[in-house]
This record gives sequence, structure tokens and C-alpha cells, in this order.
Amino acid sequence: MRISIPIDVWDPGRGGAERYLDRLSRELKARGHEIVILCQRVLSGAGAGDSPRIEVLDVPWFPRWLRELRFARAAVRAHRSSGREILFQVRHALEADVYQPHGGSYLASRDAQGRALSTGRRLLRDAAAFLRPSHHVLRGLDHAVFDRSPHVTTLSVSAKVEEDYRRVYPARHFRFERLHNPVDSEAFHDRDRAECRARLLARFQIPSNQRIALFAAHHFRPKGLQFAIRALRQATGWDLVVLGRDEVRPFERLARRLRVERRTHFAGVVKDIRSFHAGSDAFLLPTLYDPCSLSVLEALACGTPAVTTFLNGASDSLVAGSSGFALENPADDAAIARSLKTIDDRWEEMHAGARAAALQLGWKDHVDRLEMVLCQIGRRT
Repeated sequence: MRISIPIDVWDPGRGGAERYLDRLSRELKARGHEIVILCQRVLSGAGAGDSPRIEVLDVPWFPRWLRELRFARAAVRAHRSSGREILFQVRHALEADVYQPHGGSYLASRDAQGRALSTGRRLLRDAAAFLRPSHHVLRGLDHAVFDRSPHVTTLSVSAKVEEDYRRVYPARHFRFERLHNPVDSEAFHDRDRAECRARLLARFQIPSNQRIALFAAHHFRPKGLQFAIRALRQATGWDLVVLGRDEVRPFERLARRLRVERRTHFAGVVKDIRSFHAGSDAFLLPTLYDPCSLSVLEALACGTPAVTTFLNGASDSLVAGSSGFALENPADDAAIARSLKTIDDRWEEMHAGARAAALQLGWKDHVDRLEMVLCQIGRRT
């Protein structure tokens, strides 16, 4: 089959959807399919022997709202004129044969992020968004793909994504195929766990008898960092290492106010997140919203039990008490602390359970299922 995959910036080194699409394109190309990436800019990943072919579309970069709309239109035109069978979209799409919204619904995501704000700040945010053309464009694109492609197959990364779309657009009929994010269990491992743990203890001057919980995300507040820090008051045997890009000062102040600042360590953005997963005793993400956190799955692959919430689609992959815990309420400090205590008490058992859960999410099974869906759609088109 010949497949077009639009994405505004092609940069597999960035991670997220770009890294996933790079790996997926290579896997499908190895199976004999023709893959073409339609983009506005190429920052990395072009030219390697097994990399997909790239077509750069001439679309003005500024302003953002016009860029989003023009790129969505240009991608559809380029696909139609190419004669390729499948238009595979991942975000901000006007039309698609296959739609795989990695970030979930734009409206559901904004609603969840708003819950992390005070009423006043949320009202100010919404007023500012009303004045931004880009907000209205993204809001329109959130449902345009279903308006213009009524038979589109939507690949959902979790039950959470399906629930969100049905809640936001209750009158619509969706064709969902659930396909969880894959994780590379060879690239993510803990064969050097003792060495990784020793490096973390030394870097952050953590006593050797303390357990280490890892938090990794950008946009700390909607991902629940404040809840993780508050849980340290009861989880006295744990230190928290925080990875990601966001303003840290409000969370440093919170840690000082709660007198847990010596057990809260900010490391910023790191290149080798695997070594942090492998050196930690638990992964903690009490998020208010996440379609399916890849970091949770990567932690499991490293044998690190995870504590997250049912508002995270990755909770589909957790077995309570075996590979981790999913909480009803992200703000329940006591429940977070109890989960960490259970992991401490049963660490060897839950370490094995985490690794076993990740083995169910391998790349081969993922591509097999996706290829089957693409072939079914290709026969229809």
C-alpha cells in the first residue's frame, strides 16, 4: 500500500508522535509499503536508508492559526494528487482515512488542563483563548476530520480517548480501533539497575535506604506534580526526582512549605530517560489528563511499577497490585502514599509484574494489528 502521513515538523529526535511515526514508517517500509511523510519543515531523520520518503509542502510558517489551517488543506491536496491509497493523520486534520490522535481530543485536553487552574486563572485563560484565532482553528479541526470523513477509522491509544470523544461529541458515531502505544522492551530495560540507582543516589545525595519515585512530564501542573509533592509528607521513605520542562519555582515553594524540599529534586530535561526509569523504584504520574502516557509504559518496560490515575489512558495497561496502581482522584495524597508503601513492601513482585505488563505492548504485535487495519481500509478505498 501507498500511505501519506502528514505532520507539520519532521523531527524524530524530538520524541512523542514524531519518534513513533519514524519507527512505524520504518517498520511498514520493511514490510513492503510505500510511506511518504508530508511536512512543512525537516529538522532531523531524513536521508537514512530505511527512512521514509519526505515531501516538504510550501506553507507559510506565520501566523500560527493560518499555518495550521493551510497545512491541513495542503496535506489533503498533496495526498489526493499523489494517487496514494491511505491518508494517515495524527493531529489537526481536515480529512483522513485513518486518524490516530496522539493527543486525544483538543477540547477534552483543554478541559482537563483547566481543572488544574483556579477559577480566576481558568476564566482568564478562556478569555485569552477566545481572542486567539489559533484556538478557534484547533477547535474546528478537532471535529472537522469527522465531519469531512464520516467513514474514518480512528485508532485510539486507550479507552480514555474513546470516552473523551464520545463525551465531547455525543451525537457522532465513531469507528474506533483500540491500539495501545507500543514500547521497545529491548531499548527500555533495567539490566543495569544497580548502577543506575547508584548514579541517582550520588547525583541527588539521596540516602541509600530511601526509595526513589520518578516524575517525568512537561506541563507539571496538569500532570499532577503538586499532588506528587504533597504525597511526600506521608511517604517519608521516598524521594522524588522530577524530569521535564516547566517553571519549577512554584513547585519548589510548595516543597519548602510542606518541608519536603530536601526530598524533591528537579533535574530538567535529560537525554537518557531510560537510566532514570531503571534507577527508580516507582514511576509517579498523578495526572489530570493524558491520552496514554508513553512514560508510564517505558517505566513498566524497565521493571518500574507505576502509580497514575484513571484519567491517564495508560492505566489500561496496569494491573492493580501487580504492575502498579491507577487512582480515582489525582489529589488523594493518602492514596498515593499508600500505593508507594505497597510498592516498597512488595517491590520484587511488582518489579516482575511491571516487566510482564510491558511485554504485552511490543512493536511487532502493534504493527501487525495496524497493518491489518490499513489493509482493510485499503480494500475499501
